[in-house]
Amino acid sequence: MAGSARAIDVYAKANMHGNLQRDRQALLWKLDGLSEYDSRRPLTVKIEQAAKSAASIKR
Repeated sequence: MAGSARAIDVYAKANMHGNLQRDRQALLWKLDGLSEYDSRRPLTVKIEQAAKSAASIKR
């Protein structure tokens, strides 16, 4: 039992690491070409707008 739990933990860690690397690359791609100011400028979105946007995306 302990061995299988360890294997799951290793798999979960590797999966999370891969997802973080993929998401980091996507973020860098999206920021490419922006000025230093624009890449660091905080953008805020109202919760209602975010919820509407998320609801409109078909999965």
